[in-house]
Amino acid sequence: MQLISFVKGKINDSRIKEFIEEYKSFKKIDKPNGLIASYLLQDSDIKGLFIIETVWLSPETYENRGSDDAIQAIFKKVGSKPVIGEYEVIDITAF
Repeated sequence: MQLISFVKGKINDSRIKEFIEEYKSFKKIDKPNGLIASYLLQDSDIKGLFIIETVWLSPETYENRGSDDAIQAIFKKVGSKPVIGEYEVIDITAF
């Protein structure tokens, strides 16, 4: 079963552009085995609150992504302390 990871953090207004550019750079590197998709999300109500969602083939591929988590590093690089959430997918409905 798939696993979805959410990494979120508040980005200072003066560093939002840098944060977005860092995410764009992440998309250019070789993706880890098992990474299906990645989404950069911005909260529609709270300015500067961003979430990067990643979808993984399985909990095992998520665990084997490597010790240096590139997603967390994007937040840390711009001075944000990321909060991580991990969720196993129970069921999927595609429309």
